[in-house]
Amino acid sequence: MCNDFFRTSECKEFCDIRKNLVVKDSGNKQEYRITNENAKEICKIRIDRCLIKEGERCDYLILSCEDKLAFFVELKGHDLKKAITQIDSSLTKVIHKIQDFKIYARIVLNRNPTPDINSSVEIKLKKRLKKVNGDNSLELIKYKSKVLEESF
Repeated sequence: MCNDFFRTSECKEFCDIRKNLVVKDSGNKQEYRITNENAKEICKIRIDRCLIKEGERCDYLILSCEDKLAFFVELKGHDLKKAITQIDSSLTKVIHKIQDFKIYARIVLNRNPTPDINSSVEIKLKKRLKKVNGDNSLELIKYKSKVLEESF
C-alpha cells in the first residue's frame, strides 16, 4: 500500500481505484495514460512545483500501491536528455519515500524522439533503475511522442 506521506500530501491529486488515469498538463498535447485493469489503488502525485519546488524535477509520480510500482512521468517538448535528467533528479529527492517500490521512467514528448544509444544520461539512469529493481519485466525507461499508454 502507499504510505501516508503520499496519501496526506498536499501534492496528491488522488489515491483511488479508478480504471483510467490520464496524466496531462494544461496547454500541452502530451499524455501518459494508464488502464488500471484490476482496480488497484493508484496515486497521482504532482512533483513539479509541489513535492519538489526547486531544482530539476519531473512532472508527476504515479504509484501503483498494491504492486509497489512507481512511475516518474515527464511531459516534454522534444529534449529527451533533459527529461531523463529531470527524472533522475526527482528520483534522488524522493527515493527514501519509495524504497520498497520498483521504479520506472516514462517520458512523453511532443514529437518523435531520436534515441541516442550512446547517451550517457540515459545509460546512467538505466543502470540506476536496474540496480534498484533487479530483474524485472517492465521497460525501465519508456518514451514516445504524443501519447504513451500502459496497462497493469
